Amino acid sequence: MKIKTHWVIRFEYVLRINGEVVDRSPAGHPLTVLTGFAPSLPLGLEAALVGKAPGAYHWVVPPEQACGPYDPARRVVVERRQLPEEPRLGAVFTAESEDGQTLLYRVVAVEGDVVTLDANHRWAGQTLEYDVTIHAVRPAERDEVAHGHVHGEGGVIHEL
Repeated sequence: MKIKTHWVIRFEYVLRINGEVVDRSPAGHPLTVLTGFAPSLPLGLEAALVGKAPGAYHWVVPPEQACGPYDPARRVVVERRQLPEEPRLGAVFTAESEDGQTLLYRVVAVEGDVVTLDANHRWAGQTLEYDVTIHAVRPAERDEVAHGHVHGEGGVIHEL
């Protein structure tokens, strides 16, 4: 069977940026996703999965199809006192943009009373290299598509 949109995939992955491992699925615990409803998968990776059967693959996903280009305008410098709590590197704060959008800002630098926040995805502007092992694929059940997530093993189990 080959993956199509609205199919369930069980897979493991290793993600590298510039040859360095930056993320991976938990060892021995494949992820289960419903294609077309997998916001954690970059669009380029999800597109690469379509048409594939179980097996091992390697894909390079450019920034435009991954986490997008890096936008310097999404990086701001604020005074420490403007934040709701003491900033620490990697902490995340929410704020509203000028157009009313909620943004997640990550603390990337703290220098005295000045804090640098960045709303870009941490991998924005980066080419992502994936090694993926697809273990199983199957068509999604009608109720899985209606709910937008996988049911059963590796997915959501609804209480009766």
